[in-house]
Amino acid sequence: MASQQEIRGVYESCIGVPDLISAISFWNQFGYRIVDHGELSMESAKKLYNVNSKVKSVQLQHLDSDHSFIRLMQWDKPINKGIGYTANLRHNGGRWCVLLTKSVLNILNHVEDAITKGDLWSFIMPHWLQVYQMEKGKPFFDRPLGVREGIALHPYCRLAIFERYNYEKPTYGKIDENSFLKSSQFTHHGILLRMDDIGSLKFYDECLGLLRQKEQNLGGKPTCSSGNQQTFGLSSSEVYSIHDFDDPRSSLDVKGHLSGRLKIVRMFTSSEMKDVHDLSRPGSLGMSLLTYQVRDIEAYRKKVINGGATEVTEIYENEFKEPSISFKSPDGLSWNLVGNLK
Repeated sequence: MASQQEIRGVYESCIGVPDLISAISFWNQFGYRIVDHGELSMESAKKLYNVNSKVKSVQLQHLDSDHSFIRLMQWDKPINKGIGYTANLRHNGGRWCVLLTKSVLNILNHVEDAITKGDLWSFIMPHWLQVYQMEKGKPFFDRPLGVREGIALHPYCRLAIFERYNYEKPTYGKIDENSFLKSSQFTHHGILLRMDDIGSLKFYDECLGLLRQKEQNLGGKPTCSSGNQQTFGLSSSEVYSIHDFDDPRSSLDVKGHLSGRLKIVRMFTSSEMKDVHDLSRPGSLGMSLLTYQVRDIEAYRKKVINGGATEVTEIYENEFKEPSISFKSPDGLSWNLVGNLK
């Protein structure tokens, strides 16, 4: 008999917004729909999130996905405006989400229109990425396997958007064909860090129990596309690494990958980046927190303490009446665990 899962892929991306109604309407266009709502008093929010503010939250689900929910959080008194308007993802402690769509350009057309109307969007045009280091075919004769990925950035929305070409991966993103923008749930969730201690990455697999995938060391010259150079603001010789942590139900085999992945991009400590840890934590506007579902919240509280987490709270009910804890991982990021996995 297969053992029960103690944790799954990223459960929620929590986004601080100034207005729930407009934010709900925006994410509806990608196929996300309301499944729950609730609120916490200032006293309760202080205990769970260390924020002196009442909060109202709405949870959004994409189709029937059991992961990659969105939690929109409207704080009465946000602690800051978040990372704000940026031109790329080069921020130490910054977060973003990734989704699959039928057409990258369709979404970026809307971004350009929004910019002409004075909205605070920026974007990076879609660039070609060959997937899984598959053998390159002969141009104009063989069908290339890869993705076109573009970046769309707003103070309350930091997205990488990709479109597939000539291959399918049903377990890694399911598009809602009836959604206006024909998009999937978040396939993975990115974090950019600058750190020396690669050992702190052990927190995600050895402590949380996520499945650690193959890691990549990439540089600015032959191994880095011009698109990635723009995305992360890389110099031509800069080196970075990528570390993927998956739902334990996933597989090390490409064909068995599941969405809900956590992707940590690490820049060498010599890299100059603005530190935004305090601008991407609960109480901030914008993408400010990720959560995981766990089966035994009490056991996980002990595990994260033993794994080097700091500022670990007691177990409190969140906005949706679920037992939860908050903490900072050894790399200084804010996290929340939700004890509702059945």
